[in-house]
Amino acid sequence: MATYVRSALFITGAEDAVLSQQLQGNEFATGISSVDLAAVLDSPKRYLDNIQHVVVAGSLADIKAVLSLAIEYDFSVGLIADKSEKILLKSFDLPLERSAAIELALRAEPPAIDIILCNGQVLLFKAVIGWLPLLDSKQGVNKFNFILNSIQHSFHLKLLPFSFITAKGKKVKTAASGCMIIQRHRGSLISKLIKEDSSIRDGSISMLVSSPVSILVYFNILLRLLTRAKNHSALPRGIGFIKTSQLDIESSPPLKVLIDGHCTTRTPLRCVVLPSAVRVNIGEWQDASNKRLSAKESVKVAYLPNEKELEQVSRQKIPFFSHASEQRFRELFVALREDAQIGKIYITLMILSTMLATVGLFQSSTAVLIGAMLLAPLMAPIVSLAMGLLRGNSELLKKSLLKIALGITLALFASALITQIFPYKMLTGEMSARINPSLLDLAVAIIAGISAAYSKSHKEIMQSLAGVAIAVALVPPLAVAGIGIGRGNLEFFLQAFLLFSTNLTGITLAATFTFRFLGYSPIVHAKRGIGLVLILFMLISVPLYTSYQRIVESIALESLLESSRFLVNGKYIIVNNSRLSFTRGERVIFANILARDEIDRADMIDLKRKIKMHFKEDIIVRVRILYVL
Repeated sequence: MATYVRSALFITGAEDAVLSQQLQGNEFATGISSVDLAAVLDSPKRYLDNIQHVVVAGSLADIKAVLSLAIEYDFSVGLIADKSEKILLKSFDLPLERSAAIELALRAEPPAIDIILCNGQVLLFKAVIGWLPLLDSKQGVNKFNFILNSIQHSFHLKLLPFSFITAKGKKVKTAASGCMIIQRHRGSLISKLIKEDSSIRDGSISMLVSSPVSILVYFNILLRLLTRAKNHSALPRGIGFIKTSQLDIESSPPLKVLIDGHCTTRTPLRCVVLPSAVRVNIGEWQDASNKRLSAKESVKVAYLPNEKELEQVSRQKIPFFSHASEQRFRELFVALREDAQIGKIYITLMILSTMLATVGLFQSSTAVLIGAMLLAPLMAPIVSLAMGLLRGNSELLKKSLLKIALGITLALFASALITQIFPYKMLTGEMSARINPSLLDLAVAIIAGISAAYSKSHKEIMQSLAGVAIAVALVPPLAVAGIGIGRGNLEFFLQAFLLFSTNLTGITLAATFTFRFLGYSPIVHAKRGIGLVLILFMLISVPLYTSYQRIVESIALESLLESSRFLVNGKYIIVNNSRLSFTRGERVIFANILARDEIDRADMIDLKRKIKMHFKEDIIVRVRILYVL
């Protein structure tokens, strides 16, 4: 059962005769004397000596002023907040209804809570330094507006140098868009990002640091805020958390500090916590939920830029993709330099994989070809070439190009040699599939290039590179080109080599820009080299587009004729298994026709005429007659 104070001093920042009268006539037998806040601030000792309990009503600034006096004069406090102070009402679980607020304010033995001082000023809810467009949003805001505003803000964010020093002397130098000191975050947006709990009685300062190093990281934080993830054991990238009893904050340049929504100071900022500094009547839920927590210091900044990265990421708008760390770049560059070296293993694997692919082509064996693709070592120097182009590293460029050229030469020679061993000139399905490249093959090469660069830059998924090699199939087209050389068939060679060139340029360009987007270079250095690859890319695209158009046209024409029924001189004829072919610049339709009656020359002429009527351009028709009973 609640007990109540015997007497209390009522301090108000503005005259409220109704409230004063309600307090004077309270039903708890508490004696009330009233005084104006200005008089108390002018002569605090006169009014506060020997005072045990104070009830305060007014603005947030008035309440903070009384709390500061409570620290000095050791009296307990009852709060009667204005309805406009919604954050205060929610944070301290204060009732809206006036009689209930008076009842809570007059209770005896209120719990002690911590007070955080920022540059000597009382902080009750939060202090914001810098810009936190996601984390500083109001609770209950419409989701659509929240997302829209977040997207708009994302393109204007900059990271600034910050320095933090904890009570135990731990120093953190990083770059951030801003940081927020929070007195209690349970039930707020921030609670979706951090697992650590906070309380108004934990003897600690909790601070969240926001450092979205790229727009992608920013949107990942946004997604975390919008969803209800079950496991918050790990902070998302771009977020840091510090919990300590004292915190010194510096920024460059100095920034305004919004303490509980009002700008009252600037950085450098010193924040200290005064444990159990003031006894305040708070709501029952708040009293139960804010049990005393551990004051153990916690510094979680693994997902923030470190001191070495400050110059790279600070004082500029955040990029779409984040910059790679110095360690990641060093590890990748060492690996790519090794990939650009020519060795005995490369030469041996290049010859063996091509010979295996050539035999697989003659056998029309997909399994053998997959084995050859896995064995082929061509993908590694192509990825190295992409990094050489991006960074403008002439040594890496030359070695990569030399290794690729050697691989092509060995592959053509090996496949031509195998072709001479097999005198028959059969054309298998696997060969045919590699002498008609189209834009679809270019799309495969681009996707494979992105996948190769991404796999290479992440050690944990390096095993995926083998799958990329299978998908893009570099060696089989080279083997087909070598078969063309072995047979002395120039067109056969050119078509197959066009497919290989498509794969080479597509992978190189895609890998180059993927490395750029992954942050391995702020700019593309070898612009001349990239320009040459782009020109080659566009030149290759012309025949690929033509080939693609032919494929589309073939499918359309074949679909048009499939199972078509014609009446020719009183005889019904069905077209079956039609195929469009381009031979020496002419379009030829090959088709089987099904008939019950005997077909003579006149019937054939009339049938071809009717088939040609379906097409705008001139076409040659070749048919085979199959009689059915």
